[in-house]
Amino acid sequence: MSASSAIRKRLSDIGMSQRQLAFALGTSAQNFQNKLHRDNFTTQELVEICKILGLTLTMVEKNPGKYVIDYDTSE
Repeated sequence: MSASSAIRKRLSDIGMSQRQLAFALGTSAQNFQNKLHRDNFTTQELVEICKILGLTLTMVEKNPGKYVIDYDTSE
């Protein structure tokens, strides 16, 4: 699952809009939407997004450059 897919899924699960997340990140809705569309986030941005959305970001060492975002759907 891409970071963008995981973020979209989590937003849907918790009833938060992309605009609300962009505001919480201190960026414009347009900038956030562009990053989401390109699936182009820095590690620092992903860490912040995960904090806001209650996600856990895990870097997978055996696959350099790949990441796994997981969260408990029972919340």
